[in-house]
Amino acid sequence: MLISLPIKQQFKFPVKLSAILLATSMFSGCVSMAEFTSGGDSLVLSEAATEEMNAVNAAMNAVEILYQRGNKQDLSYYSPINFKLALTKRDELLKMYENYTPNSGNWFSNSGSEDIEVESELFVQRMNKSFQAKAITEPLLSAIRDHDEFIRSVEIAGFEARIDKLRDSTIRYAGQVETRGTGLGLEHQKTKLERDYKALEVDIVKRKVLRSPTTEFNQLNQDIVPESYSRALNGLYSLERLIEKDPRDNTAIQKQLKRTYTKIKQAESIAKEVVWVKSRIQTSAERVVINYREHLSSLNSYLGTEELTALDFQSQVSGIKDAVASKLSKRAQDKVNNDQDLRNQLAELGRLLTGQDMSKYSINQQVDSLIFAARTLVDESVDMPITQR
Repeated sequence: MLISLPIKQQFKFPVKLSAILLATSMFSGCVSMAEFTSGGDSLVLSEAATEEMNAVNAAMNAVEILYQRGNKQDLSYYSPINFKLALTKRDELLKMYENYTPNSGNWFSNSGSEDIEVESELFVQRMNKSFQAKAITEPLLSAIRDHDEFIRSVEIAGFEARIDKLRDSTIRYAGQVETRGTGLGLEHQKTKLERDYKALEVDIVKRKVLRSPTTEFNQLNQDIVPESYSRALNGLYSLERLIEKDPRDNTAIQKQLKRTYTKIKQAESIAKEVVWVKSRIQTSAERVVINYREHLSSLNSYLGTEELTALDFQSQVSGIKDAVASKLSKRAQDKVNNDQDLRNQLAELGRLLTGQDMSKYSINQQVDSLIFAARTLVDESVDMPITQR
């Protein structure tokens, strides 16, 4: 089984196979000692044969270490050309290693171990080039990568083809930078990729956010509720513009989405009432008016404003609004009066306990002072001799 060893994330200097071999040679490799056993007799390996076996296993472990590190650092994205060549070299090494078996009892004389070590060194060199290329391409692709990662965090049903196409274009761009060793002369491609990714990001969020409210909006009948229909439509437009401005501002988007849904629901409700009115207005216009006025009867009864029922609908609504405001104002005034009564009582208690006027302090401050005064009196009484209490 191949062994993976931890290596630092950044490669400031080229990695030498000899250094990795030194780190891995102390571990057992992929070759089992059972392969050297024939019946009950064990094959005794010479010192040179043991060193050769350890070197081959260490070389393959080094290959696996760098391969895993390359995957973790996403070299297929940042340095596609060199990493692809490295993968080809790895496949060749794996095939060579599969054929690395005992042969007529004379394994090490024709084992191909030197070929494995040479090819491993070439693999390491190719991986070095991949890491060096990433150092150039990663800053150029940072904005594109950010868009790519955000897109993949959002529901993407229906956009797979566009995403794959853009990602392929990004990898081709990275390959061009990789071969040139610089991004100079490719600024227009980078700008276009960023613009295309941003447009895709906006379209994906639009689809995700607008699909449900748009479906409900399309069920409205503009001829029945033209004014409410227009308000709901403007709400959808505002939501769309907000997404285009910043598709990642989820808080603002959700607030506007809620407001838009409310307008659509209002339009649905008004449409039902309009249909109801139109179905009855020709036979009993008076009944329609009475029904609407009766909606206010229970509210007038609760507020004690029954006299308003003699007024027209708009006057009743205005009167109810004033009555509610009056009740709220009275409740606020009652709270102020209650707070003042409590402050006066606390101030009097404070005067008795401390001899000080605390009426100018807040309720919380007075309570704190009273607690402190009471605690002081208790402490003094405890310290006082029993005969003086």
